[in-house]
Amino acid sequence: MTENEWIFRVVDSFYQKAKTDILIGYHFRVIKDFDEHIPRIATFWELQLLGKSSRPIHEPFDVMRLHPAMGIKRGELGRWLVLFRKSLDHETLLHPEMKHLQEAWEERLTFFEGVFLRFLGL
Repeated sequence: MTENEWIFRVVDSFYQKAKTDILIGYHFRVIKDFDEHIPRIATFWELQLLGKSSRPIHEPFDVMRLHPAMGIKRGELGRWLVLFRKSLDHETLLHPEMKHLQEAWEERLTFFEGVFLRFLGL
């Protein structure tokens, strides 16, 4: 398994959990095309973790412009992190050779948590 394939698996695993979650699922059920959205988010994480993407980028990522309109609450951000880390842990158990990426991803999650808390005023 390549790093890019593993990143895609983590992202896909997270979205499978998130869109049916009782607390945050409503944020994800408004996404119209998961076949387009999931690869785009996997590309975002490839850039964060690997510094390059396996897919072409058609529009820039501007996560801080898109998320305020969602009205995310502090507890929802916390739930997002719990579900994401569950997906990350599960996929690392299946592919322990990706442990180095899990550690890097944990650092990025902590970074983005701080950014979101400050930017969204949570």
